[in-house]
Amino acid sequence: MHADVTYTEIEGLIALKSKSARWPASSNTYLLVSDNKSLIIDPGCGFRERAKLIEKVLKNEKVDMFESVIVLTHAHPDHIGATKFLSTKHVLIHAIEVEYAKNPSLLSKPFDISFIKNVFGKYSQFDLIEYFAGLCPIYGVDAIAINDRISFGDYTLKVILTPGHSPGHISLYLKSERVLFSGDLLGDVMAWYSPSAGGVEAYLESLSRLEKLKVDIIMPSHGSPTTPERIETEREILEQREKKILEEIEKGIGSREELSKSLFGKRWSFLTNLLIVESHLRKLRKEGKVTELFK
Repeated sequence: MHADVTYTEIEGLIALKSKSARWPASSNTYLLVSDNKSLIIDPGCGFRERAKLIEKVLKNEKVDMFESVIVLTHAHPDHIGATKFLSTKHVLIHAIEVEYAKNPSLLSKPFDISFIKNVFGKYSQFDLIEYFAGLCPIYGVDAIAINDRISFGDYTLKVILTPGHSPGHISLYLKSERVLFSGDLLGDVMAWYSPSAGGVEAYLESLSRLEKLKVDIIMPSHGSPTTPERIETEREILEQREKKILEEIEKGIGSREELSKSLFGKRWSFLTNLLIVESHLRKLRKEGKVTELFK
């Protein structure tokens, strides 16, 4: 809920930067203001206080909320939740994510909850929406599919599909200002990824896609503004994880859970870390580097 309001050097761009870059903190929210309208990128967790902060900032800018538009980089709770409490003209999201925005219980598919329950019996009673509710609430919203470009007042943003973290995750490119709104793909904290969201393979492809853009500044969903060098940093993290997994397998590690704990140590989280490891294992099996099926 807590966020610092920053009026950036880019004309019309206001950032609501959350105090923490780590879950369950809200994503950052970006407000692009033009002609008394606003493009609201990722309102954040489903708390009324978050929506009230957005409304307060835009009221000071004399923005007409009913003529404004919300754009969601994907349908995860820390991005979409507060949308419920905002009255805007449209809510836009990639076509792949529309069903998840309208019915959050369907997020169990890209979160690979069936896999988690089938492979790890002790998590068989896990309820994803119940888990969200206590940390960062999510509500269904009447979202519609976004086009490949958004023309808004003085600005035009290119919509770029960047899966890996979520199957319909998008980044937004403001070419005129050489600014990229990267969603969760880049930032202070590396996003997790799952097989059904595209996994490590889609993540790497998304990084390559963004690397081709002419960008000076990256506005991430979590953490402070960064630069294109972050793309190579994240690629190196992915490569190091794969190297570590192969080393641990060579040592004779016996299960996915042991492998994920070895990889993440004290920061281990049963859901996201197991899905990250599974994403790498499936890639390595395709490449013929791993043949053994783990428990």
